[in-house]
Amino acid sequence: MSQSGTPPIFDTLLLLGGGGLVGTQVAKRAATDLQPRRIVIATLFREEARETITELARDFPQVAFEGYYGNIFLRGEPVSVDERVAMRSPMEQKQDPQVRRELFADLFSDFETAYAESFLVRLVRKAQPQAIVDCVNTATGISYQDVFLASDIVSRGLEELRGSADGRSDPGDTVVVPRARFESFATDLENLLVSISVPELILHTRLLHRVMTEIGTRTYVKVGTTGTGGMGLNIPYTHGEDRPSPTLMTKTAIAFAQTGLLFLMARTAGGPIVKEVKPAAMIGYRDIDYLVLRGPQYRRKDGRIVVEKAQPYVLYRSQEEPLGSELDTTPQVDRFEPLLDEEGHPRTLQLPAVNTGENGMFTRGEFEAITYTGQMEFITPEEIAHDVILELRGSNTGHDVISAVDSAVMDPTYKAGMIRHVAIEELHKLEAEKGVPSVALGQLGPPQLAKFLYEAHLFAVEYRSLDRILGAADEAGPSAEEISQRFFARLQQDPLREVVTSIGIPILWPDGRRIWRGPVVKIPAYNPKRNLLALDAAAIDRFAGKGWVDLRPQHMTWWIDQFRRMRGSTYARGSKWSSERLTRAAYLADEIRIGEVVAWLFNNTLDPAGHRIK
Repeated sequence: MSQSGTPPIFDTLLLLGGGGLVGTQVAKRAATDLQPRRIVIATLFREEARETITELARDFPQVAFEGYYGNIFLRGEPVSVDERVAMRSPMEQKQDPQVRRELFADLFSDFETAYAESFLVRLVRKAQPQAIVDCVNTATGISYQDVFLASDIVSRGLEELRGSADGRSDPGDTVVVPRARFESFATDLENLLVSISVPELILHTRLLHRVMTEIGTRTYVKVGTTGTGGMGLNIPYTHGEDRPSPTLMTKTAIAFAQTGLLFLMARTAGGPIVKEVKPAAMIGYRDIDYLVLRGPQYRRKDGRIVVEKAQPYVLYRSQEEPLGSELDTTPQVDRFEPLLDEEGHPRTLQLPAVNTGENGMFTRGEFEAITYTGQMEFITPEEIAHDVILELRGSNTGHDVISAVDSAVMDPTYKAGMIRHVAIEELHKLEAEKGVPSVALGQLGPPQLAKFLYEAHLFAVEYRSLDRILGAADEAGPSAEEISQRFFARLQQDPLREVVTSIGIPILWPDGRRIWRGPVVKIPAYNPKRNLLALDAAAIDRFAGKGWVDLRPQHMTWWIDQFRRMRGSTYARGSKWSSERLTRAAYLADEIRIGEVVAWLFNNTLDPAGHRIK
């Protein structure tokens, strides 16, 4: 119970990035306004979670606070703030070959393993929240690796390898490459592959949606970003010489790609309510002080130059260097002498500065410039937290980007619904005139659609109506075995068989031991590096379910069950034309209309159901 005696809106609130500038303010407002029994704070490093929880527990003793730390974009186990475990920075983690290979497998191979091993999934399962507020700057977290630089490094490595093959024109010639060069190129290639942002964002979204659906999370609010603080392509605050900066544009692209994926998540049945607030200004600030300033620093490690983020700037004695025809930009920290303090330690850079949280430390000059009228300007974390709490309570702030997109998109129209009937009738006439059924090409989404359409077509041409399949009055319908053999006999003679197999859809015989196939098989998809696949009963079931026309009796039993559900959905009670019957759960016709049959399956049978909710 809250202090007012009313049950809280949410029993448990999970704050991703809860130790950050916005996350801390959301936690404070939630503890005051929502009064949940429990707030779980998740951060990348232990110290920020521990400090945040210590402050919150002191100010809000009526709320139970828990904290965990770790990288939500990788595999791992959430670590309680009560335990001290060394945590590497994201950059250092991805320099680990094992981490890179695990991430590659998660991105491009086995989703089920990725789901089972994901830090994020384990965290949400452990917290069991009714609501999640995501204050992590996902766009930065995913796109921080410079894919443009990584691509250039790999391109130059390829040229070096091609140079090793000069003079060897025969395809059978052996090219010898030093092991060190091979390993260096392999590392560069792995870095490039895992720095591609879109696959990582897609994986993150899939993991998040599935685990929230699994545990029954009711609301998800994302604190997003524009990537440019609300400025345009002419933003003068860039990440390099180019303007606009490709690196910065990548961050914006990922920020709005995530908005698109959240828009889809919000339109998916069975999931949580999804909202996003997207500040279009610099967020600030946390603190003003005389601070040790930090930033990316270059170090030599294991013979390679690596970048360590958020390290103190060391002051070095400058050296005079004449300008020639070339300028070497390789970091050369080893040959520069650090300035020493009174105790003989390397001096670090200390200046009066503004701590703006995730955006870093700004000097007075930088803060004056970036917040000036017509530049980024800024918004306070308290204002953002205020809107987040209102959205969690169900209030409409006008700042929910998902609702804004919802109201701006053009939805299906009455005119299109009228024209649909005309187009279908015209296709029926052409089919009758040419004597060729228009069933499926397999180009609209996965082969499962074409598989279902061809199976429904067999029912339509052999039985025509639900009553003839299921039986009417005291008359029993055909058995699954009879249907299976009848379809098999038809396809032995019907030219349609060649159409089905030529577009890449195999036909599985009733005995489950043979198929008819064409030159291409769409399921499983062709992979030139993995073209021979083990085939057992489980694999056959999996392939048949996804993209083979399945003539086995057990599959006919499945179809009979679906037809029985279709008939029951319409005639359960009252007239089939009652307005309450006109829902996606009802199949209104007695005859088998193949497209409508398959659409009914997608609406009612797929897990998860494949229908629009808005």
